[in-house]
Amino acid sequence: MMRQSASMKTSKWGLVLLLAIGAVAIMACLFDPMKNIFSPQCQFRLLTGWSCPGCGVQRAFHAFTHGRIAEALSYNYFLVVSIPYALAVLVAWAMKLRGHYNRVIAEIEHPRYAKLFVGLFFVWWVVRNIYQI
Repeated sequence: MMRQSASMKTSKWGLVLLLAIGAVAIMACLFDPMKNIFSPQCQFRLLTGWSCPGCGVQRAFHAFTHGRIAEALSYNYFLVVSIPYALAVLVAWAMKLRGHYNRVIAEIEHPRYAKLFVGLFFVWWVVRNIYQI
């Protein structure tokens, strides 16, 4: 049995990631969560009546895939922070898998940014329920 090189494994994981992102984008484009009965409902909102930090993300992705950027952001403002941060973490992860590690990746992965993101996540959770955003 042949052993796979690190770059071959990285390429396979990269392809799997791209296919998963593509599948999610296609689903978000084709199925409107407001009209599709198969779209999952927020269990936190069903139980408490309050919005969770992720409420509106499905609708936002659907609007985004149709080019309605302002509408997408209005569904969940926290996406403005989340998407760039998530992309930076994904790029750093992909670069590390390929054997590249530099100061930029080290900075992106620094715990202070993860803590800041988690802190903002909880602040957003409280603020969106106080102001009914």
